[in-house]
Amino acid sequence: MRGPSDSYTILNARIFTADPRRPRAQSITVRDGKIAAIDAARDDHNARAGTIIDLRGKFLCPAFIDAHLHLTLGAATLAQCDLSACATRDEFEQRIAAHARALDAAGEHDAWLVGFGWNESDWRGEAPTRAWLASAGDRPAVAWRMDQHACVVNDAALARLDTSPIDGGEIERERGIFREQAAWKRVIPAIPAPSPAAKRANLAKACAHLHALGIASVGSMEYLCDIRDLYVPARDALTLRVHATVLDRDWPLAQPPEIPQENSDFFRIVGLKSFADGTLGSRTAWMLEPYADKPETSGLAMEHTLRGELAQWMRTVQALGLSPSVHAIGDRAARELLDAMDACVDAPAPRFEHAQTLHAHDIPRLAGRYASMQPLHKADDARQALARLGHARIERFFAFRTLLAHGARLAFGSDWPIVSPDPLLGIKAAVTGLDLDGKPFATEHSIAVHDALVAYTRTAAEMLDLPSGTLVPGRAADFVVLDRSPFEIDWTREMPMIEATVVAGRAAYERGSILRG
Repeated sequence: MRGPSDSYTILNARIFTADPRRPRAQSITVRDGKIAAIDAARDDHNARAGTIIDLRGKFLCPAFIDAHLHLTLGAATLAQCDLSACATRDEFEQRIAAHARALDAAGEHDAWLVGFGWNESDWRGEAPTRAWLASAGDRPAVAWRMDQHACVVNDAALARLDTSPIDGGEIERERGIFREQAAWKRVIPAIPAPSPAAKRANLAKACAHLHALGIASVGSMEYLCDIRDLYVPARDALTLRVHATVLDRDWPLAQPPEIPQENSDFFRIVGLKSFADGTLGSRTAWMLEPYADKPETSGLAMEHTLRGELAQWMRTVQALGLSPSVHAIGDRAARELLDAMDACVDAPAPRFEHAQTLHAHDIPRLAGRYASMQPLHKADDARQALARLGHARIERFFAFRTLLAHGARLAFGSDWPIVSPDPLLGIKAAVTGLDLDGKPFATEHSIAVHDALVAYTRTAAEMLDLPSGTLVPGRAADFVVLDRSPFEIDWTREMPMIEATVVAGRAAYERGSILRG
């Protein structure tokens, strides 16, 4: 398609603008990478510009925004052992063995074997142990649970790791399992990092992968080392808009880290992150009441929340002109976060990441606040939520509809590589309530297609301070073309298909030649 210095007008489209003042349109004019006019063909013939493209009734809306993912981590998984959807131990072990052979064939005899994506819900059993990694041989091996909050290691890796107790983490040495801070601070530092060239290659593949899913922008959780080494040098060459949140958290409150200032149209840093608790699947989400299937625990408080300094940390981040972003999944963690929000100023706006389980008394407290949520997490966690929470707490599990009714500002993402970054799958989960096994769960929390689209576009853009998200003159020309309208299908039976993804007026992905005038 044309470059951003060219201009063109798209006609005969069924356009959803995500602009509440003018939600529907039929044409869009693009000039210099921005939207020059909406419905110029009808309102102002002089505003029509350049090449004319006839979409023949196809659907067009703002390009999707993934409000919360881990781009570098997701990119790395493209070269790792995929353990997602393993239905048996045999399948798990076969994939480990095949990946070990592939590493040997590539001459990487000393490389760690890194796997990702396993979920004990897929085989309805216990988490894997170090014995499941025996087929990796003598090479160190680690396999991450799909939520990245727990991992299992083999004997070769275990021999290299510190297994002494750690605050905010759990270690089961005999089983080779590390959870939360133990996984992040003991296992991750021991794994050799990919080379800069490998990271750059993986990033390019990841951007192309996301464009094919209709995504033009992301809110990515990144470490400063990757920001400095990978994103800052590439900021003018990126095709994906990356507004990053810094993951580094081990800094004194009186001495914040130095934040790179090398911004561009496609890269900038918008916040810093903290973790208030863990995850439901690992039973480390911090709950007001004990877990129904493990009453001896109510989960774990972590980091600034554990130390009683969350509000102070948030105010420090805001003083830097950045948004404090806090992971909180359990209802106790949610309450602690909301208390901290009450003790902070309103801007830059804090972000409540995940908000999966909230006490009914706390839901109204999110009025006007950003709830950055991931619908596919509901589809995945639904398979174990009843066992973990019991019937009484399901009413507070991913309460999309109730949150919207109380004025919360929902921004949707995926947390990739935890789950698929496909926004269409996320919309399906949000509007149908189907879990990953295709069974309906807590459908009273499902929302309308319109609300899901807004959460993946306008609100996500507002939360991350992106130049896109709505199709109005002056905004970035980031949009996606679908083969059919998402408003006119049965999402339990079908989904639209991505025809093209346009970023700053250019086609970043195109299926066929639909945009070739």
